[in-house]
Amino acid sequence: MTVYRAPTGNFNLFLNRLDDIIKTLYKVDLKLIICGDINIDYFTDNDKKRQLDALLLTYNLSAIVHFPTRSQGYSSTAIDNIFDTYKFISYTVSPLHNGLLDHDALLLIINDVNLQLQNHRIYTIRNINNYYITLHYITLHIHSINPFSA
Repeated sequence: MTVYRAPTGNFNLFLNRLDDIIKTLYKVDLKLIICGDINIDYFTDNDKKRQLDALLLTYNLSAIVHFPTRSQGYSSTAIDNIFDTYKFISYTVSPLHNGLLDHDALLLIINDVNLQLQNHRIYTIRNINNYYITLHYITLHIHSINPFSA
């Protein structure tokens, strides 16, 4: 799961929504990875980091990025992170310097993953209502197609 938290966003709202989302997904044997730009510096000890860690630990999630992910001038921070429940799986995580942004991408390589194929069906759900029917007719009219001709 990927997340983004704006630096000036409501931190308590972020924690509550993140908790709600994980709660809906969580099962004891769930293997979960959360990654993203959370704008909490993991190089410093701060209240937001402690609160986020406390929440994530209730789901057996912990941070695995321990290197700078954002550099600006002479300062470096670790505000992008990966949190996982894979405590016994072999993995490597490293920065991917892209040269385009002030944030580095994170590369997570998980070794020895056993994926079990499951029977999944793909469903397409279309919202058909008067608005979309009218929009469809207008589109057909613009392209000079008469929807009522045979």
